[in-house]
Amino acid sequence: MKRIGLLLILLICSTSYGQLAKVVDKDGYVNVRKEGNANSEIRSKLDAGEIVFLFEVDEKAPNWSIIEMSKRNDVSGYVHNSRLKMLDTYTRIPLVSSSKQELKFSGNNVTVTVGIGTFDYTKNKTKFTKQKGSDFLETYNGQDMWGTDGTIPTAYYTSIKINQNGKEAVLPTKAYENMFNPSGKGYTDCYYDKSDNTIYLTADNSDGAGSYVVVWVFKDGKYQYNNAFIPF
Repeated sequence: MKRIGLLLILLICSTSYGQLAKVVDKDGYVNVRKEGNANSEIRSKLDAGEIVFLFEVDEKAPNWSIIEMSKRNDVSGYVHNSRLKMLDTYTRIPLVSSSKQELKFSGNNVTVTVGIGTFDYTKNKTKFTKQKGSDFLETYNGQDMWGTDGTIPTAYYTSIKINQNGKEAVLPTKAYENMFNPSGKGYTDCYYDKSDNTIYLTADNSDGAGSYVVVWVFKDGKYQYNNAFIPF
């Protein structure tokens, strides 16, 4: 029901587009409101530093954005624009090399290496669960699937590594194993927030139907969490 309500709001908006943003507030949290005004009902709160997916709303609420927080908080509603900072306004770590198997970003004493491979369904089919009464693939290794519309994935992430100031960290497999069909070059970006020593790796992936946006968050050289969103 939450997603249906959100879609109805988006259809009403004159312009809308998806972006990833960081919640910023000196009080340590922001209110998520039902409508785009300061007197509207508070639906929930989000901690400062959280990454959200937002939709720019129309002229009826020009100072507010509809946000969605995926998985861990399951929140949607309005947040004042002054409490949001777009990830693409942070320092971009440039892509220095790319192939079908690997993307490498490097700059500001940070190197992020993303491995991509062809997915072998035969070897991994026991890790999937199907929707009852159908062949629709629903979960992978106990996690929700991203990147397909219930069909067999064709590609996957083989590894994600970060090296900052000579110290390497490797993401746990659980952080990316259910994020299928990476789009690769042109759809993956890396940003660095020097003030917070935080690195954001983002990707906009799809198999043509199962579109999703994902962000992996690293702070002080250590992996923190990921968030994934359906961008419509």
